[in-house]
Amino acid sequence: MKFREVILAGQHLWLLPGGAVFLPEVGTLVVADLHLGKGTSARSRGVLLPPGDTMETLEKLSKLLDSYAPQHLIALGDSFHDGQAGDRFLDDEKSRLEAITCAVSTVWVAGNHDTLPVSGLSGSWVEECLLGNLILRHIPSAAIPSGKGEVAGHLHPKIRMRIKGHAISRPCFMIGPDRMILPAFGAYTGGLSTVSQAFGDLFSRPPSIYVWGADQIFRVE
Repeated sequence: MKFREVILAGQHLWLLPGGAVFLPEVGTLVVADLHLGKGTSARSRGVLLPPGDTMETLEKLSKLLDSYAPQHLIALGDSFHDGQAGDRFLDDEKSRLEAITCAVSTVWVAGNHDTLPVSGLSGSWVEECLLGNLILRHIPSAAIPSGKGEVAGHLHPKIRMRIKGHAISRPCFMIGPDRMILPAFGAYTGGLSTVSQAFGDLFSRPPSIYVWGADQIFRVE
């Protein structure tokens, strides 16, 4: 897979197909909004979604770990769809998640869906973390300290485009001078349009938008 390199607050980041970010200088893979257990949450409320979303997301994450061999994994919140998601995991889902956390040092950033640590889960649980000049958190902040950059999730950005007369909607990265919003990584996640005022409040000028094809990243002009 071909990545797209960008620079934020003086640090190099690789945008990866699938919606993850790799920081080569510190060997760290960053993902946001896995929403593991969303399918079982819906089914517990009588909404019949097909099973398999948790394993699909974990397999996608495992492939990135195999491809980039990071030393660290940081999940930017809403990794679990609710506080009971771990209790609903099937045995093979638990095994896959344990294999991931055993293979790489993992940091779980608290989100609005998973404000408290999941019982029995390996890895560190934090409110936010700092990597060099980058602040990594779940919900984008109103203001970023001078000289710092922010990497956040929460908003699930998606862009609507017309290609050869067909309207499509794709998850995307949104990047400004000091801020990056990651797309949701999970298999069962919706999205917020890039023209939403929520993004207008975060970027003082139109951000750069990147989407991915089968094996590479494209900037949307």
